[in-house]
Amino acid sequence: MTFYRAVTKTLLRTMAAERAVVPWYHEEKVLSPIEQFCKANIYPIWFKYVKGPFDRYGYESLVSELRGHGLMLDDQLNDKEPLIERALELLPPDLIMGRYRRLMRAQEMYAKKIHLPLSEQNYDPMIPYMAPFMEEAKFQLQEEQELLQFHPWDRRLFSGYNTGLGESTPYSTFMTW
Repeated sequence: MTFYRAVTKTLLRTMAAERAVVPWYHEEKVLSPIEQFCKANIYPIWFKYVKGPFDRYGYESLVSELRGHGLMLDDQLNDKEPLIERALELLPPDLIMGRYRRLMRAQEMYAKKIHLPLSEQNYDPMIPYMAPFMEEAKFQLQEEQELLQFHPWDRRLFSGYNTGLGESTPYSTFMTW
């Protein structure tokens, strides 16, 4: 056996123990008796009587507010963000018109302090009609940034529209931090 082969075998044998080390996020976590008690007795009560009802109240109030003004959840997205702006460009004309009409109707009803009649509130406002277009917009933006060799560390350079010297104005051409 050559010297190099012997050194390699020795190194592999010693490094095998290091490779067998399980990362901290794969290790089985051992809970203390207090943690076991909390996990068995307190957490279920907390989620059943505090966290669950609070989250359900927030969800239901959001749904009732959207239904009251005739909006969908995706209508509330900020259309000045680059991703949403690109997704809106990809929307078919019927969805664009529906979104526009819902927003105009909601603005008018909000100004007049009225709500939709109950007969027209029987829809699910949480259906994400823009989701496939947002995914396509993500891919398009990523492809453009790769073709332009646009890196995250360049973001501040291109974020301003006045001089291009790093203003952090909101709603600029490229995504900022």
